[in-house]
Amino acid sequence: MLPRRLIFHVPTLGGGGAERVFVLMANALAARGHEVTLFTWNAGGPNAALRSDAVHLVDLDIPVTGGGFGKPRTLAGLWRSAQFYRRQQPDAVFSGPEFANLVTALALTLGLTPAKFFPSFHAAASIPSKDLGSKLAARLAALVATRATTLIAVSAGIGRDLLARGVPEGKVAVIHNPLPPGIHDGATRRYPWHAELAALGQGPVIVTAGRLTAVKDHRTLLAAFAQLRATRPARLVLFGDGPLRSELVAEAERLGIAGSTLFAGYVNDPAACYAVADLFALSSVSEGFGNVLIEAMAAGVPVVSTDAPHGPREILEDGALGPLVPVGDAAALAAAMAKTLDDPTPAAALKARGADFEIDVIADRYEALLEF
Repeated sequence: MLPRRLIFHVPTLGGGGAERVFVLMANALAARGHEVTLFTWNAGGPNAALRSDAVHLVDLDIPVTGGGFGKPRTLAGLWRSAQFYRRQQPDAVFSGPEFANLVTALALTLGLTPAKFFPSFHAAASIPSKDLGSKLAARLAALVATRATTLIAVSAGIGRDLLARGVPEGKVAVIHNPLPPGIHDGATRRYPWHAELAALGQGPVIVTAGRLTAVKDHRTLLAAFAQLRATRPARLVLFGDGPLRSELVAEAERLGIAGSTLFAGYVNDPAACYAVADLFALSSVSEGFGNVLIEAMAAGVPVVSTDAPHGPREILEDGALGPLVPVGDAAALAAAMAKTLDDPTPAAALKARGADFEIDVIADRYEALLEF
């Protein structure tokens, strides 16, 4: 394939899964000889460290306040983005998540830029109803879909969501998220949290990873762990940070599990996190995909998950590779964790499934979109 001029746009390089995916895919396509630019409105954040030197970085350096840009800065960013695309005249633009998709569709239109446009969708959504929010979401999705060449859904479930919103079937491609390089390498460094984990005592280590927000439903995980701890020794490590940290720490105290629970914060070294795990547990209410599940499986760590829409069921092959329990059901999650600790899924089967998400496999799918 002839080299293409590509732009990957993500608003920030914070610690989210979509941001990590875009840096990894920019790196992968740059390694294949394409001219790749990573375009951000604010390049601050832990995923900035993952960018390859082969990927050019453009940062508008727009301040982030309270987790967002605010209306005046968003309008300024939109106008500057339109100017940027018009100057660069790329062959193709990838964007994500949903906020960035809308901004990119508008900026390409304002800038009269004829680039192919591949917006990616990372979050599950319900089928639209007649309420105002659903109508607005449908209108915005329609606007993006009109300008898009192909919409990328990171799971088949999100693909179905897009179709339910009126996107033509031929414009949707399901392309899963990739594994980060080195996930199979195990722990290569020691961190302060290793000593904190050792101080929790004995017992198998149950790990979870993700922002401490309501959608991840760590309260149910803590309740499930408290039930498990009533029957056997175990330790729980939560990797990630977020606005609910203090509330969750207090909840662990209330449940009497603070002495066996570690809030390790955000750790930008997934291999080190999975290397200490005997079991990975995901308690989310909603997951567009579930990057952490494929990472744990690639590292050979058994997993249990809520049957959150949409990624977990797809990744775990309808529960064949790890139990799926109802969302918000602490008792079911505790039972699944106990069962999996006693009878773990073979590591070979987990790693074989993880291989489906190797970065070269996913890069092939992205590159195939460029055959125009």
